[in-house]
Amino acid sequence: MEASLVPWLSCLAFAAVILAFLSYNLYRQGNGLAWILMGYFWVCLSLILAKWYLRLDLALYDAEKYQAISTQISALLRTDFLGNLIYIFKPYAAYTLPLGMLYYLFGDSELLGQLLNVAFGLGVILNLYRLADVWFERRVANQTALFTAIYPFGWILSTTLNRDMMIIFCITLFFRLLAELRGRQRVGTGGLWVGILGSLFYMTLLRPPLLILGGLALFIHGMADSGAAARRGRLHRFVKLTFIVLVFLLSSAGYFLYGKFYTAQSQLEQEATQFCEVGGMNQRLRISEGAGSAYMSGVRYSSYQDVLKNIPLATAYFMFSPFPWQVSSPKQALGMLDSTWMALVCWFFLKGIRSGNRTNRKLTMALLVFLLAGLSISGALQANAGSAMRHRTMFSYLMFPVAVRSLTRRQASRPAPGVRFRAAALAERPVGKWE
Repeated sequence: MEASLVPWLSCLAFAAVILAFLSYNLYRQGNGLAWILMGYFWVCLSLILAKWYLRLDLALYDAEKYQAISTQISALLRTDFLGNLIYIFKPYAAYTLPLGMLYYLFGDSELLGQLLNVAFGLGVILNLYRLADVWFERRVANQTALFTAIYPFGWILSTTLNRDMMIIFCITLFFRLLAELRGRQRVGTGGLWVGILGSLFYMTLLRPPLLILGGLALFIHGMADSGAAARRGRLHRFVKLTFIVLVFLLSSAGYFLYGKFYTAQSQLEQEATQFCEVGGMNQRLRISEGAGSAYMSGVRYSSYQDVLKNIPLATAYFMFSPFPWQVSSPKQALGMLDSTWMALVCWFFLKGIRSGNRTNRKLTMALLVFLLAGLSISGALQANAGSAMRHRTMFSYLMFPVAVRSLTRRQASRPAPGVRFRAAALAERPVGKWE
C-alpha cells in the first residue's frame, strides 16, 4: 500500500511546487496571462490524472525508453552522487538527464516526467506571449497565449513522457530572444546573445538537425535588411537575398552530398545527417507502410532529384495529414482535428505574414526561412503520419502569433450586425429631390 502511494505523493509534491509559482504569479500580476497559465496547468493536471485512472493510451511514443534511462540515472545518483556523476550521461542526455535529476529529488515516477513537460508547456505559452508582445502588441500577446493554451494536441504533448515540448520550448525561446534584439543598443544585447546561442545549442542536443535550421535562421536574421534599409530599392534587396540563399544552399548541398564522406564527423554531425541518405528514406517509407501509417504509400526515391520532385506533395502531407482517406482508427480520426487546426493556422498565417514583415523584417525573414526549410526537409525525410503530427509542432507553434493577429484583425474589421443592417438600409434608400 505504501509503495503504491509513493508515486502519487511525489507527483503531488512536484505539482504543489508548480502550483505555488503559478499562485504567486497570479497574486502579483492578476492579469489575463496569469489566469491563462493557471487554467492550462489545471487542464493538463486533470488530463494526466484521467489518463492514469482510465488507463488511456493517447500517445506513448518513446515513454518507456525515457523512463528506463531516467530511472537508471536517478539510481546512480542515489548510490553515489559525486562518484557516479561521470556515468549519468546516458543516451538522449539532453532530456533524460534533467528527468533523472527530477527523479532523484522526488522519486521514480512517470507522472513526474509528465508534469515536467507541463512546466515546459507553460514556458512555451510565456515565450509566445513575449514574442507576440514584442513583435505586435499586448492585445495580440494575450490572445496568442490563450490560443496556445487551448490547443488540444498541445495538451497531449504536455502530458506525455517525451522530449517534444522541451524542443518546442527551446525553439520558441530562440525566436523570442531574436525578436527582443530589435531596438536594443549593442551594449545591452550580450545577455540576449547568450540566450540565443544557448537555446540553439540545447535544441541541437535534443534534435541534432535543428542545428542546421537554427543556424540558417540566425544567418538570415543577421544578413537581412531592416525595414528602413529595405526601402533602398527592389533590385538591391533581390540581389542580396538571392546571394544569401545561393551561398547557403550550395554549401549545404555540397556538405550533405559530398563533404560528409570526406570530412571527420563528430557524433553530433552524424546524428544531424543520419536521415539524409536515399536508402534510409526508402527504408522508413517501407517501415511506415508495413505499420499502416505511411502518408505517401508507394513512393520510392532513386535519387535526390526524385526527392526534390516530391517535396511539395510530401510537405503538404507532413503538415496536414491525416486526411479523411487516411483514417482507419479512432486515434487517426482524432488526428484529423489537429490537421484541421493546422490548416486554419496556416491559412491565417499566410494572410498575416505581410503585416509581420512590416513590423519586424529581420525576424520575419528568419522565421520564414526556418519554416520553409524545416517543413520541406521534414516532409521529405518523414514518412509516418503519427510522427508527422509531433514533429510539425516544431514549426506550427511559431505560426501562432501571426495567425492570431491576422484572425483578430479580420474580426475587428468586420462591422457589427446592426451596423451592417443600417448601412444596407441607407444604401437602398432612394435619393430624394433635395438630397
